[in-house]
Amino acid sequence: MIAADLYLKRIDFLQYLPRTDCKECGEVSCAAFVKHMKNGTRTPDNCPSLKGNQVRAFYLAMKADQFLPQVPALELPRPAPEGLTEINQANERSLLIVSGNSEFTQEVLTSIMACTLSPFWLLCVDCRGDTVDMAMIYQSLKAEKIAAHLEDSQLNHEKAKREMILPGFASSLQEPLARQTGWKVRVGPICIAELPLFLGDDWEVPPDLDFG
Repeated sequence: MIAADLYLKRIDFLQYLPRTDCKECGEVSCAAFVKHMKNGTRTPDNCPSLKGNQVRAFYLAMKADQFLPQVPALELPRPAPEGLTEINQANERSLLIVSGNSEFTQEVLTSIMACTLSPFWLLCVDCRGDTVDMAMIYQSLKAEKIAAHLEDSQLNHEKAKREMILPGFASSLQEPLARQTGWKVRVGPICIAELPLFLGDDWEVPPDLDFG
């Protein structure tokens, strides 16, 4: 099987470091520290500015290739169920993460969502079963579809948080979606494994998670 690119190499670890180049990690710069983390001669624990949940989020992103499922490339669309799913007893103040209804995308999402204790809403929108990158090329993931899902949902009222995270590939939907829904719309990372880093304290990594 030819495995699809999950864009793990697109994770920008440097932006989540303090970038003070303090050298306390033993390297000359934060950029050098990232390089040595990737080749295994340094670990997130070696950065004195990273604590607790941040360290675990770094490990999670760095070791994602060990637990994310391999999905085949060059496959025809594989539609999966669409709709709103509650993660970790989400409530009206929980963030909404938006994705498509590709079976493969949902497999990867499920694997990463299993690595948090935080409550989220997950909205899988009908994009004919295309993965998000392909859905943007084929224009099967649209702001109108997302807005329609939200219009009658339990999250679309004044007391709800009304804040969503779009996949990085769907950045072009940010402004039209904000106009149509009145929600705060943030563009997340391209790689799903970067979500724990991107969301910071909003993504609690279990303290007992085994990173091998």
